[in-house]
Amino acid sequence: MALTLAGCSNPALQERTFGILTGEPVQETPTQFPRFQPVLQAGKGPALNVRVTETGVRGGFLREAKRGNIESWLGNDGVSLTFDRGVLHGTRGIGAGLLASDVSQVANAVLAGRSGEVQRIHTYLNGNDQAVSRAYSCTITNQGSETIDLDTGATSTRRMLENCRNLDQAFTNTYWVDPRRGTIVQSRQWGGEDIGELAITKVFNF
Repeated sequence: MALTLAGCSNPALQERTFGILTGEPVQETPTQFPRFQPVLQAGKGPALNVRVTETGVRGGFLREAKRGNIESWLGNDGVSLTFDRGVLHGTRGIGAGLLASDVSQVANAVLAGRSGEVQRIHTYLNGNDQAVSRAYSCTITNQGSETIDLDTGATSTRRMLENCRNLDQAFTNTYWVDPRRGTIVQSRQWGGEDIGELAITKVFNF
C-alpha cells in the first residue's frame, strides 16, 4: 500500500502492495500504476515501509532508480521519495513537496557516527509556483547503540539524533544506522510542514 495522500483510486492495489511487504495474503488485481508495475514485478529488495506519524497513513515503496548517492523510491499511486544515502532528499505527490535538498553534510555525519554541527538546505515550491530555499543549522548527536527489530530480526544499530532550526522552523530527525550494512535501516524524518514526520523502515526480505 502506498501513501494515499496523492489521491490513489485503487485501494485493492494498495492492499496487494502492502500485503507483499508484510507477507499477508491478498487478492490479485489486474490494474496497476504504469511505472510501479515493472518495479513490483522485478521483485527486487529492499523496500521501504513508510508511515505518516501524525495520521497513521502508511505504505510500501520500492526502489526505482539509483544515481550516485541519490535513490528514488516509488509507491504504487505515483508518490515518490528520494534519499541521499538514507536521508530524505525530496518528495513528489505529497502536499507542496520538497523539490530537492542538500543534505550531504547530514548523511556524511550520520553514517560516520560523528557528532557535530552541519548545514542543510531545502527547496520548496511556494503558492506562486516559485522555488524557495531555506537553510537550517543542525546539531548531530551520537546517542550510542540500540537494538531494534527489523524483518531480518533483532539488529544492533547506532542511534543518531539531528536537531535542526532556522529563524522560522525547528525539527528533529532520528536515524538508526546498521554498522554492518553501513546504511540507515530505520529513521524518523521531517517531510515538511504539509506532511510532518515520516517513520521509515527498510524491509529486506522482499
